[in-house]
Amino acid sequence: MWVPDKPAAAGSETALSYRLYWEADEPFPTDLARVVATRLGNGGQPGLPRPKGVRKFMVEFSGPPLVNLPFGVKPEAVLWASRGTFSYVFTEPVPDDVPGHWRAQFDLAAGAGTDPVEMRLFLRQGDKVLSETWMFQYHPF
Repeated sequence: MWVPDKPAAAGSETALSYRLYWEADEPFPTDLARVVATRLGNGGQPGLPRPKGVRKFMVEFSGPPLVNLPFGVKPEAVLWASRGTFSYVFTEPVPDDVPGHWRAQFDLAAGAGTDPVEMRLFLRQGDKVLSETWMFQYHPF
């Protein structure tokens, strides 16, 4: 997002120039893994009663940094939310024989209220960022 050097003053004018790209893919790709899918479901553990007010999220990533992870090394899911608590957080390779296709899975208990919950998630290994940041606005019901 763009932030001006100085705040706008009342009555002042600002001229902006920008370019939009309408493409099927990212016009300026990075070396980071990209988010390729987001899925939501009922929270809790399969086979057990589902807790009320808990949602399960699965966010899938794909890209070169995940292809090159050493065998047995799992990326860490780094999560943030404007409110609520996370549980059952883990990452795993997606079992589809596609190299570098991983998913982060977690449950969110948003707590009382219906205000939207802002969330962010990215993958890292140690201090190295492996993926772009997924951002999501969840509306509890």
